[in-house]
Amino acid sequence: MDHQTPGITHLPPVSVAMATYNGAKYLEEQLDSILAQSLPPREIIVCDDLSSDGTPEILARYQSEGLLRYYVNDKRLGYLGNFRKAVSLARPGHYVALSDQDDVWLPGKIEAAMKIMLGLEDGIRPAMVYSDLVLVDENKQVLNPSFRNELGQDGYRHCLETLLFGGFVNGCTMLMDPLMASYFATIPEGEFITHDTWIALIANTFGKAGTVPEALIHYRSHGNNTTDLAGLKKKSRFERIRAEVAAAFQKPALFEKELACAESFYHTFEEKLDKNQKELILKFLRLKNKTYLEKKIGLRLFFRGKWV
Repeated sequence: MDHQTPGITHLPPVSVAMATYNGAKYLEEQLDSILAQSLPPREIIVCDDLSSDGTPEILARYQSEGLLRYYVNDKRLGYLGNFRKAVSLARPGHYVALSDQDDVWLPGKIEAAMKIMLGLEDGIRPAMVYSDLVLVDENKQVLNPSFRNELGQDGYRHCLETLLFGGFVNGCTMLMDPLMASYFATIPEGEFITHDTWIALIANTFGKAGTVPEALIHYRSHGNNTTDLAGLKKKSRFERIRAEVAAAFQKPALFEKELACAESFYHTFEEKLDKNQKELILKFLRLKNKTYLEKKIGLRLFFRGKWV
């Protein structure tokens, strides 16, 4: 099922790994946008988590046309487990791009990410490339041309210090080299563990991370795209104080999920981290039992010198 376009056959092969669950509403549009890539994937792998809508029928039709191969899980694996299975089924040696079921990829998405990847990877360290997104509503009307801007993630440097406080990498934008794809199996199950942040932590410690500056995906908003880092967007002094006071009552467990993820990551990869990385993560983990105000002060200290 190779769909490589003449003239770009020198670029490495890419597998797209997609996880679906009751995604019939937008699935065809997403699949068509993947098939229309300027650098088409060599394969599209879809794992379905026991959908009860028309998703399996859509996948069966695309498979019958030789456009993808799909698998229906014997039992529900959940979002992370479903992606883990899809990635594991990619052909050995392939680069892997992750795909949600309801976005729309711009035509040059894979090619743009691959060009950054080829200038980044060294064949020794696992590498990952990610990009910005265009935030749209359910009808693809643009809400913000930059999802990073929507969350305030364009106001600071993307590095380990800032990553610890909240993921700035969206999994649907990721392109992983074969070595990084092999690390997908290390992602543990856990209430606060996401594949986006886990892979980003690898890339920003003992791996390599690259970014495409422009947005490459139309990312549909479903009303749940929130993050603790949204509070970092520029505000007036009065707005900032009011937001801090309100948050102190609304978020007593500030950074709970980030601390849980960092702790699990540290215990998994302690031997691969250098001295400075170990000290930085342990410093972050010491915020675990601190008060809300102490955590906010810690955030400001970590972000010092990282604003742009």
